[in-house]
Amino acid sequence: MLTLYTAARSRGFVCEWMLEEAGLPFAVRRLDVMAGEARTPEHLAIHPLGAVPALRIDDEPLIESLAICLYVADLAPSGGLAPAPDHPDRAALLQWMVYASATLEPALAAPFVRSLAVAPEDWSSVSTVAERDAFARVVAPLAAGLERGHLVGEGFSAADVCVGARLYWADQVGLLASLPAARAYLQTLYRRPAFARAAAHDGGVVPSPTPGSSGRGAASRG
Repeated sequence: MLTLYTAARSRGFVCEWMLEEAGLPFAVRRLDVMAGEARTPEHLAIHPLGAVPALRIDDEPLIESLAICLYVADLAPSGGLAPAPDHPDRAALLQWMVYASATLEPALAAPFVRSLAVAPEDWSSVSTVAERDAFARVVAPLAAGLERGHLVGEGFSAADVCVGARLYWADQVGLLASLPAARAYLQTLYRRPAFARAAAHDGGVVPSPTPGSSGRGAASRG
C-alpha cells in the first residue's frame, strides 16, 4: 500500500501528479504544515525533518520528492512513465527529472516563497524582471522538448511531470510571461486528467486549457 504525505503548494504536488499518472492505488494524508501537523510524533516517524512529501511503502518511508518520483515512475504499468534502465531514452529521462529539481526549481524559489504571503490573484505580480530573465535562461535548454510537446522519446514521460510541475509553479508567479513556448507546452499538460486531479488539491486555481490550444504531446507512452 502506498500512502503519500503532502501539503498544498509543496513538492508533494509533483509526487501526487506522478502517482495519478502511474495509475497506482494510493492513499493521501494532507497535512496542515502551518498548524504543526508535520511536527507530530506520528509524522516525524515518517519524515524525521518534519517535512513533506513522504511516501510510505507498506511500512517503509521514502522521503525526497525526486526519489519518490523516480520510484513511482518505475512502478507504472507497461513502462508508461519511464523507459527501462537499459533503454536509450533512460539517460535523457534522468537528466530532465534531475534538471527540474536542481536547476528549474531554485530559479523560481524566491518568487514562489513570496507568493505564499499574498492572495492567489496577486501571485503573478511577485516576480521581478531579473527573476524572469534568470528563469528564461534555465528554460532555454528545454526548447526542443517544449516545441515537441514532450521531453523524452516519443511521448509523455515522468520527465514531463517533473518539469511541468515547475513550469506550472513558475507560471503562477509570472515567470513565463515572455516564454510562449513554455506556456504552450503547459497547455498540453493542463489537458491531462491526472494533472487536474492533483492540481485540485494544490491550494490555488486549477488552470484550464486555453480553448483551441494544441493537444500535441498529450498522449501517454503506454
